[in-house]
Amino acid sequence: MEYLSMHLPELKFGRKDVNVQAYEQALTSWTDDVPTCRESGVGSAINELYRRDGSRIQIHSFQDRSFRFRVEDYDLCVYGVFDGFGGAQVADFVTKRIPAELLWGQLVPEKSDEAVKETLRQAFISVDKEYFESIGDRLAARMVMQCDPQYSSSSQLEELEDRVRAGSAGVLAVVLGNRLFVASIGDCRALLYRSGEILPLSIDHTIYNEDELLRLSHLGVDLKLGVSYPELGERSYTRCLGNYPVKGGYKESTLLASCQDEPVIPEPEVLGGIPIQDFSFLLLYTKSLWHAVAEATGCQDPDSEIAELCRYYFREESSLSGVAQAVVDQVVRLHHDRLEASGGRADTREDITLLIREFGGCREPRGNTPGRGLSRGLMDKKEEKTLTRSSARPSRPTRSSTTTESSGVYLAGKEIPIDEHGRIQPYVDFAPFYQLWNQRKFSQGSSDK
Repeated sequence: MEYLSMHLPELKFGRKDVNVQAYEQALTSWTDDVPTCRESGVGSAINELYRRDGSRIQIHSFQDRSFRFRVEDYDLCVYGVFDGFGGAQVADFVTKRIPAELLWGQLVPEKSDEAVKETLRQAFISVDKEYFESIGDRLAARMVMQCDPQYSSSSQLEELEDRVRAGSAGVLAVVLGNRLFVASIGDCRALLYRSGEILPLSIDHTIYNEDELLRLSHLGVDLKLGVSYPELGERSYTRCLGNYPVKGGYKESTLLASCQDEPVIPEPEVLGGIPIQDFSFLLLYTKSLWHAVAEATGCQDPDSEIAELCRYYFREESSLSGVAQAVVDQVVRLHHDRLEASGGRADTREDITLLIREFGGCREPRGNTPGRGLSRGLMDKKEEKTLTRSSARPSRPTRSSTTTESSGVYLAGKEIPIDEHGRIQPYVDFAPFYQLWNQRKFSQGSSDK
């Protein structure tokens, strides 16, 4: 304690912890050499605050992280979507460490289902432990400051408290041969789609889950279903990565001090192996996408709406990343339009990430001829904007940006005309140019003679 007190001035909380920095230097680029899975794609949108005047501003830096790797030697694909909170440091750490726990021979086709599931569980637990070891100096400095009255209300202590509360939810999918395994923690979501059938592969680990409340009651703390408890953090996770105050520091909480063990755990729920031959595609996404669809449409089953929207864009986009980004863009647009139409107060939308993995069972035609999307967007701009399956196909969004609001192409206030195939018709007459050009060529040819 005395040593830490003497060296507290050296702990510059504006810079990275030495151990975290060492990890980042060692792991920042190693995944660059791991092949990306070409049968998958990712789309995302950064968080926004919608103001009453129609403008939008970013609330905080982007905190989602994802990866999609393939190792041919083991017939292995690993996908992850991680939703950071309180900062991106935990999600960033996890997406650099978990692939190292899975890609180098730990998972091989000969492994049994139970052995694979145990490997995934241990990967989450091990990485969570490594993260806390990497911020050991910060945790020690925080403890010293809490015991020293001169730091009781300092900005340095407040900054440390914010940093150690950072955490991440996440969902991890592994395709090993023809088997699928999914590990989830927090409230990120996963689903499989097959011929109109949706198979959910994740549950929410929050105080809204009765099984989780039962687990906590066995540890000695009784919580009421759906009641908000600030001690568990803003998102009320009962399982997550990071978030020291509800793990190693749970004895500091009056609500959790009676627990016999750490109440919030890093152990994921794991499903598998699921044969993938008959399925069309797998979706992994942050809960914010689910919330945005629910708020934009009022539907009771956002998962189905997201799957149907993906099916639509399979016909419109030529790449899987294009499909994922088109779905995210459409949801963001509809979410913002809903707010404008209601005339409500300022509202927010969190970071969104959607990862799509296509399987051999997918029979959707991929991509249309160039220009068709723009043509349909112009023809459909008067259609009601909705995602519900009872409606016609969703309106085709402008693909340039999530913040672009126009549904067509304009020049000097006039819409550029297009033909029946969606191609832009000529709008500049070059006849006088060619007439002068031919006259000049003719005159030059005569002078040469």
